[in-house]
Amino acid sequence: MPRRRSDRLTFAAVAAGVGAVVAMAGCQAGSDDNGCQVRRQIVIPGTTPLALLPDVRIDRNGAGYVILGTDGTAVHWTLIDANGVVGTEQAYPLPTGTFRSFFALAGVDAPGDTVIIGLLAPAPNGTDAELSFVAAPADGSPAMPVGAPVTSFGAGVTTPPLVAMGASASGMYAGAAWVDSASGFPTYAFIDGQGQVVVGPALIEGDAASSYNCLGFSSGKQELTISYQRGPIDPRLGPNWLIADINPDGGVSTLSLNVAQLGGTMSCAHSVLYDPMVGSAPPEYAMVWQDTSGSWLSVYYGPETGMVKSFPFASSADFGGPDLQPPLAGIATFGSEFGVLFARPHSLELWRVDRAGNRRSGSLPLPSVQGDFSGVSSASSPGLLTSTYADFTGASMGRRLIVDAVCY
Repeated sequence: MPRRRSDRLTFAAVAAGVGAVVAMAGCQAGSDDNGCQVRRQIVIPGTTPLALLPDVRIDRNGAGYVILGTDGTAVHWTLIDANGVVGTEQAYPLPTGTFRSFFALAGVDAPGDTVIIGLLAPAPNGTDAELSFVAAPADGSPAMPVGAPVTSFGAGVTTPPLVAMGASASGMYAGAAWVDSASGFPTYAFIDGQGQVVVGPALIEGDAASSYNCLGFSSGKQELTISYQRGPIDPRLGPNWLIADINPDGGVSTLSLNVAQLGGTMSCAHSVLYDPMVGSAPPEYAMVWQDTSGSWLSVYYGPETGMVKSFPFASSADFGGPDLQPPLAGIATFGSEFGVLFARPHSLELWRVDRAGNRRSGSLPLPSVQGDFSGVSSASSPGLLTSTYADFTGASMGRRLIVDAVCY
């Protein structure tokens, strides 16, 4: 397996088919108004397989979006253009034997015109698993033949491997990432619109780890940005969070953020680029995450200072304890502040937090008929957080919402 150079930075924390578009004019004022509002709401009726699936992801696709999900027998997707017009739902039936699937957009003639699907199926020996890719045109045209396996995972049938896929910044490549069985290191590959691996597979080498978790993709500084959690070899230490920015030429720059407390825990994090507003300093990373004490905002100030600070902004005791605190579902930048999405038991709430972890009073509840929702996924860009979720109105009944939220 080829290897690529890796520039590593490590910093420790100094402190523990059819749709309806509804334009929401004006702020939802009230005693809990935090200066945020729903700008647009797109409704997809719950009459197609994708609408009510729990395993769904929203990705940006140029000025629009794509909603992708799987029901275990097929991968489904719907394109939504910049005006909020929902396209016809498409599907790719999974080949016999496929027991897990992954997906991301790539491009042949234009960014995002193809869905690349990763297929995890048993190897010929029946116990290992093999990962292959197939390219399916986003307009529903016939898919290409499934490609040859690009990697295998020992005992992967009984112990499914950690695999993730996501779109590149240009929209012309799909990224795939997994933990390599032989070396134990995270590994990446660029896949083009024909379903062919054009860069990699290549290792992201680093320090030894007891485990890797939370493998995923997000927007970042380079064509691909992969993030993941690395467990410590020494149990007295806490896990740390890594963000790998990768160029198509194979150059890797890895940022390691040591933010968990000694011997502590750390949930999967949501990261975002923010503007430090210091001269002409380039964008840097901020992220939100949780441990048993509560929710934290960690802000990295760039290589010149080499500093990352972590600020608690919600105590788990506020929700009744660690087992009851709601998970974080997204983060976006709004000027010099952040919008943080909480998936509470019966409401999705957008909180507003400044760069020192101070929360503005109030919250913005996202629309829901009766507070019964699932499958929350979000995508951010400066000044905008877009979320999708299944909003149930009864047993196997409901709709899918795509909600644009902004803060002023």
